[in-house]
Amino acid sequence: MNLKGVLEGILFVVGDEGITLNKICEIMNINLEEAKNLLMELKATYESDERGIRISYLGDAFKLTTKQEHKEYYEKLLEN
Repeated sequence: MNLKGVLEGILFVVGDEGITLNKICEIMNINLEEAKNLLMELKATYESDERGIRISYLGDAFKLTTKQEHKEYYEKLLEN
């Protein structure tokens, strides 16, 4: 099973609430080091200019967020 894909799905499902590292470990039945490595690998994937989202760490939780550099397009969307 592709654990990076599982983590990506989890981050999508938790939405704005985000998820803690400990909860990721619990849900995926992996240790802390594995969880950190998966997050860093997935984060690196999103750093590409071809991607529109990133992984952010806010408070004590990780979550998917949009990229700040695309803000003008999101604002136009909300205006309509």
